[in-house]
Amino acid sequence: MFNHEFPPIGGGGGRVSYFLGKHFAAAGHEVHLITSQFRNYPKREEVEGFHVHRVRALRKNPNVCAVHEMLTYSISSSIYGLRFAKQFKPDIVQVFFGIPAGGGAYLLQKFRKTPYAVFLGGRDVPRPDPDPPYYRWLYMLLKPMIRAIWDNAAAVVSCSDDLRDLAHLTDTDVNIDVIPDGLDWKSYDPSQRNANPQTVRCLAVGRLIPRKGFQFLIRALPKILDKTEHKFEIEIVGDGPYRDELTKLAENLGLTDYIRFTGTVLYEELPQKYREADIFILPSLSEGMPLVVLDAMGTGLPIIASRVEGIDELVEDGVNGALFNTADVDELAQCLIKLINAGEKRLEMGKTNNEKVKPYDWKNIANAYLALYENILTKGKL
Repeated sequence: MFNHEFPPIGGGGGRVSYFLGKHFAAAGHEVHLITSQFRNYPKREEVEGFHVHRVRALRKNPNVCAVHEMLTYSISSSIYGLRFAKQFKPDIVQVFFGIPAGGGAYLLQKFRKTPYAVFLGGRDVPRPDPDPPYYRWLYMLLKPMIRAIWDNAAAVVSCSDDLRDLAHLTDTDVNIDVIPDGLDWKSYDPSQRNANPQTVRCLAVGRLIPRKGFQFLIRALPKILDKTEHKFEIEIVGDGPYRDELTKLAENLGLTDYIRFTGTVLYEELPQKYREADIFILPSLSEGMPLVVLDAMGTGLPIIASRVEGIDELVEDGVNGALFNTADVDELAQCLIKLINAGEKRLEMGKTNNEKVKPYDWKNIANAYLALYENILTKGKL
């Protein structure tokens, strides 16, 4: 497997490779992941039964990877992958994000005839209005490479229908399977909540970067202060280069009594954060299929979310949450008012979510990938 990010480095895409690797190994397969070296992390280690190899790459920030840093991973992982494949002789390669991780798999397919599958997770798919805006020019430059990686893959997998449709704008002919992301069902059991708590606790989790949209959440709060029937508080879990700007925005709007920036929380401690909350909020500008929403649903939380890729497959407005158009502060404010005041309806939404995500257990998702690999390898023998 190739992925430039792996926990605790990066975001949801790294967690996807962690859970798939873990379940592949549990099913009896030998699994090796080539990822980026960061600080003093070991160059090689065994994690949950599979092998992690870290190759040289420039990276300053655990939360954000710059374009030139991705390029260094692409080069070093391709070289390492070619060398390692001589001794390991993989049957199949899984790529997480065609850019920057697809180069090594592409070369293995060309030189060793090793089939590979590509996971599409979000910003690796070109889009008309990207964030940051300069990605528009980057996509124009990289489109031929992206198409080459997709077209030479034995399978291309999108984590949502919306992302698949977006990918078809870049390559109308490529066949794309849809296998959703998952959640660690055992870790995210629902908790008992009060329909009318003294303070309604709203939780948001993500890297503090503009694309995650926390600035819109903060700007929505002044619009709801005199319209909620309960006290409320917002807890934002995560860290990143945008933290100082978000903190200043909250201070300038006089919202410091309502917002708490918790910073980074260890993954194993996140389930408790979800259990302590009453509402989960995702104000993001773009996603693939957000793992944080699946996790929140698993603990029985209703969801307030922007209409981004993967969300309409998880959240139905008025049934298990409330939806707003991306960057629409007024609409987000109305969603907050609706769910903070919802009482028993809020609890019903949470129970609906807990049932809805049961099929998304990572074991089921890993089995879907293994069935795809078996189909690829069977066809290769014909």
